[in-house]
Amino acid sequence: MKISKILSYAVLAIGAVGIILWFLMNSTIDSLMNDNGVSEARELPLDVSGAAVNPLYSLTLVIFVIAIIATLITVLTALAKNPAGLKNTAIGIVAFVVIIGIGFVLAEGIETPLKDGEVLSENGSRWVGTGLYAFYFLAVIAVGLMVISGLKKLIGK
Repeated sequence: MKISKILSYAVLAIGAVGIILWFLMNSTIDSLMNDNGVSEARELPLDVSGAAVNPLYSLTLVIFVIAIIATLITVLTALAKNPAGLKNTAIGIVAFVVIIGIGFVLAEGIETPLKDGEVLSENGSRWVGTGLYAFYFLAVIAVGLMVISGLKKLIGK
């Protein structure tokens, strides 16, 4: 049996389990809302709603871990088959780390109170800023490359 057919059946099975858990969670949350006299699920206390949602979160975590492992295996086997691609991969990783480094240098860390009464630490605030700067840099680079590509196509014709 081909691996694609096996993966199709695995995806189908995981989807079926997810749908079943979603229906169970919905019916449980509806009854919890009626029992607690609330009109929206977000008004439920966490200790009450946690038992209804935990199985779906567990499935999500399992799917996430499987996806990460499958991605790593695919990438590593592709790199093993094509060592020349290792250089391009290394260049991409180094460029990404440089962008993160530039974002970290530009970011400021300010202790920030949150809505729930907690306080975001100075270091946490700096990492949030780093992520924002990195996102902006990568977005500008992506848009710039699309514009350059479009201009090259226009000039070439």
